[in-house]
Amino acid sequence: MAASCAASGRWTRSLAPVAATVLLAAACSSDEPHTLTFDVTGEGSFAITYVINGRSTTEPQVRPPWRKDITLAEQGEDTWSLSIRRLGAGSVSAVAYVDGRLITSTAGSGTSGGGTSSLSGSVG
Repeated sequence: MAASCAASGRWTRSLAPVAATVLLAAACSSDEPHTLTFDVTGEGSFAITYVINGRSTTEPQVRPPWRKDITLAEQGEDTWSLSIRRLGAGSVSAVAYVDGRLITSTAGSGTSGGGTSSLSGSVG
């Protein structure tokens, strides 16, 4: 799932083979910094990897709730992704916000480890 701000100031999206719900109602400006927020809730434990403009960070053992605020660059387009891998049985819900506005969400559950939920997009 990808979301980006078009020249018109409206968010656009493209669909990838990931189960996700998208709510797009944000206007944006590429001249100002943006705040990207990830919120992860659920049961169990997870390995979380987020990639901002090609730079990857992994948190190998996370118990929800987990939240991360990231300030994105002031100029150009920023790309991002979030991947959550269940380490055992449980459920997960993840939401991405840009400047406090809901951009995309995903959820999953299972009785064994190995399931992955992902979000991605761009701002600029």
